[in-house]
Amino acid sequence: MKNQISNARMSSIFLFSGIVEENHKKMAIFSAEMEELGKKRKKIKNSNEATLLEQEIIGLQENLAKSSLIVIVFSAIAIEAYIYDYASRHLGDSFVKDHLDKLDAVSKWILIPRLITGRELSRRQNWFELLKNLVKARNSIVHHKSSEPPMFPVDMRQYFKKRQAGSEFLLETARQSTRLLGILADKISEIDPEETPWVKLYLT
Repeated sequence: MKNQISNARMSSIFLFSGIVEENHKKMAIFSAEMEELGKKRKKIKNSNEATLLEQEIIGLQENLAKSSLIVIVFSAIAIEAYIYDYASRHLGDSFVKDHLDKLDAVSKWILIPRLITGRELSRRQNWFELLKNLVKARNSIVHHKSSEPPMFPVDMRQYFKKRQAGSEFLLETARQSTRLLGILADKISEIDPEETPWVKLYLT
C-alpha cells in the first residue's frame, strides 16, 4: 500500500522546469524569425543586403542552438530531480541513496513508480523513446568530446553531414522536451492521482 513519509522537502525543481519553458518559448521565437528572414532572403537581389541578412540569420541560428542546449540540460535536470523527490517522499532518502540513486534516468522512471504504486509506466508509449533521446542528447552535451578534423575531402563531407545530423537531433529533442515533461506528469497522475499537485507543479 502506498504511503508518504514526508511532505516537508526543499526543492528547486519548479525553477528548472521554468527555465525549460522560458527557453522553449525563445526557441519558437528564433525559429519564427528565421523563417521570416528566409522568405525575405529569396526576394533580395542586392548583395550587401543579402550579406547583412545572412549574418542576421546566422545570429538567430546561434541563439536557437544555445536555447536548445539549455532546454535539453534543464529538462533532464527537472526530470531526474522530480523522480528523486517522488521516491524520497515515499521511500525515504536512505533507501533512495542506497538502492536507486545510481540507476540511470530511464530505469528510475520505470522502477520508482512501480515501487510506490505497484503500477509501471508502459514502455510501449512515446514517453519512453522521448526520455531515451533526452538522456542521449544531455549526455552528448555535458560529456562533450572533441575530435580531430578529417584529412580528406570525402571524409570532410561525411564529417559535416554527421555534425548536421547531430545538430538536428539536438534541436528536435529540445522541441520535444516540454511535451515530454507534460506526458510524464500525466502518466504519474494517471497511476497516482494523489501525486497530481506535486507533479503538475514541478513538471508543467
